[in-house]
Amino acid sequence: MKSLRAFLVVLTLIQASLGILFGKEFYDNSLDRKLSLDPSTSESLLIPFNITRVPGSSGSEKVQEFITKHFKTLQSDWLIEPLQFAENSINFTNLVFTLGKNASSYLMLAAHYDSKKSPAGFIGATDSAASCAILMYISEFLDSLETGINAGLEESFWQGSKGLKIVFFDGEEALNQWTSEDSIYGARNLASLWKRDGTIEKIEAMILLDLLGSKDHVTVPSYFEQSDMMYKKIVEIKTQNTDALPFKEELLDVSERKFVEAKGNYIEDDHTPFWQHGIPVLHLIPIPFPSYWHTIEDNFSNLDEVKIKTWAILLCEFLYDRFD
Repeated sequence: MKSLRAFLVVLTLIQASLGILFGKEFYDNSLDRKLSLDPSTSESLLIPFNITRVPGSSGSEKVQEFITKHFKTLQSDWLIEPLQFAENSINFTNLVFTLGKNASSYLMLAAHYDSKKSPAGFIGATDSAASCAILMYISEFLDSLETGINAGLEESFWQGSKGLKIVFFDGEEALNQWTSEDSIYGARNLASLWKRDGTIEKIEAMILLDLLGSKDHVTVPSYFEQSDMMYKKIVEIKTQNTDALPFKEELLDVSERKFVEAKGNYIEDDHTPFWQHGIPVLHLIPIPFPSYWHTIEDNFSNLDEVKIKTWAILLCEFLYDRFD
């Protein structure tokens, strides 16, 4: 195992210096199928989210089943936790998937899968169907570490002290009008639960995806000093591999530093209760928001498949680098 890891470390360094993506073979074999916007693509992780997903609705239940079934089919030893709770007479369900059940610390990846109650028929393609599909794709990438040249590597990741939690939040959207009580239901509930059982102390950082995959030209800045190194690592991966990535233009805005310098929480989102507990947060959300944010036009026709694929690659490469 040690010789395998040493070889892979050297291989990764060589690939990075040459601008070669570690997961290139996996991406070449899977991206077009798994992150396709073509409704006829049966393996797409995006298409099942093209329904309304209001908390407590049948659409929400269908998406919960789709996500859970996906993780059950993976080879890795995922701990699957559907966490149900009720608030304001509405039933909510957070979905938490953990690699490394006995780890002493965890990196948390998250997005919300619910959609707004109004306007009627609101899909929330960028908000946040695309982000959820990216997280599911990442789980398949991690599974691929058990095959081919990487056989045995995944086990060495998750049997150690560091683990990974992928969280799909319910109830991010307000049911009526956004307030501190009428919003981020799932995030508030999970942070409270983890505070009580001690899990919150094991979360070393949180990466929250939101409003990604828009056709609009919007970019993601760095928001917090505590996560700035993680942000810069993703920028480095993007810069070193521009020629190998599907989307060549900028997705990140390294020149925008006002949020980091302000040292506050500029955008209320699912990260807020975790940030309040002192957890470093990498918030991957563009500024300005897409022009059709919270409108009926936030549908699948306004998604950019190439951008979605590029975000998926960047995060897969980031995770491999972080856990290697």
